[in-house]
Amino acid sequence: MRYIDNTFLDIPDNWEERATEASRKLLAEERTADQLSQVWRDLKTCLSNASHRRCWYCESTINRSDNAVDHYRPKGTVKTGRLHEDGLRIDTTDIEPVHNGYIWKTFSLDNFRYSCDHCNEYRKDLEGTSGGKWNYFPLVREERRAYNAQNERFEIPVLLDPCKALDWQLISYDSNGKPFSRFEKGAEEDIKVRFSIRLLHLDQRGLNEGRRSCWNLVNPTLRDAKHWFLEKLNENPEADHNFQNELIKLKQWLNPKNPASYIGFVRYKLRNDKDRDIHPWIDILLGDIQ
Repeated sequence: MRYIDNTFLDIPDNWEERATEASRKLLAEERTADQLSQVWRDLKTCLSNASHRRCWYCESTINRSDNAVDHYRPKGTVKTGRLHEDGLRIDTTDIEPVHNGYIWKTFSLDNFRYSCDHCNEYRKDLEGTSGGKWNYFPLVREERRAYNAQNERFEIPVLLDPCKALDWQLISYDSNGKPFSRFEKGAEEDIKVRFSIRLLHLDQRGLNEGRRSCWNLVNPTLRDAKHWFLEKLNENPEADHNFQNELIKLKQWLNPKNPASYIGFVRYKLRNDKDRDIHPWIDILLGDIQ
C-alpha cells in the first residue's frame, strides 16, 4: 500500500453534474444505486491512471485480477466485525441500529478507491482464508457510527485508507515481503494493521513473493549507490558520476509511472534501511518522491 493523492483526479467532462443528479435521484428513491452505477464506473479509467493501473490497496497489477471502483464507505448495508484472536478469522457483529449504507457518499469522488477483485469482493477459501472488503466498514469506536453526512467526521475507520497520507506507513514487512504489525497487540494502530492485512488479503503468498522479487531487483542498485557515496567521501574522482547514475536508477524504481508494482514496499525498505544514519541521501531521495 502507498499513498494515493485523489485530490486532483482528471475526471471526465460533466461528471460532477451527473454525480449530483444521480445523488438526487438516489436520495429521492427515484433510482437505486445499481441502476445508476454507470456514473462511478465512468471513473474507472481516471482512478486507474492515478495509480498507473495498480490496486490502491495491495499495489498489484497483472498478477491478481481485473480491477473495480470500490466505495471506501459502503453504499450497501454496512457490516462490521473484529479480528478473531487467532488472527485468521473475522467475527462479524451486528450494527445497531442497522446501517443501510453511506447513501450520501455513493457518488462522492473522495469515496472511490481503485481496487482489485481480491481486495474488494467477498470470497471464501482464498489460500485458506475468507474475506474481501465488500461492505465491511468497522470503526475504532462503534458508538461514533455516522448515519448522516454531518456526523461522518467523528468516525475513525479501522480499515487503512491509501488516500490518507500516513495510513500506508503503519504496515511493516519482513525480509520475505510478508506484512505484519509492529505495534503493541491491542493498540489502535495494531488493530488497524492486522484487520486490514486480513480483510484485504495483503498477506497472500503471491503478493509476498512479488514484493520480495521487486526488492531483489532494487537492492543491488541501493548497494552500489551506498558504495559510491562512501567513495565520494574518500574523494574518489569517479565517485560522484557513478553515485548520480545509481540515484537516477533508484528514482526510476520509485517513480509512480514505473510499471513494476510494490512501490510502497520499496519505500518501506528504504525508510527502514539500517544505514540511513551514514547515508542521509536516502531521506532526501524519499522526500523528493511521493
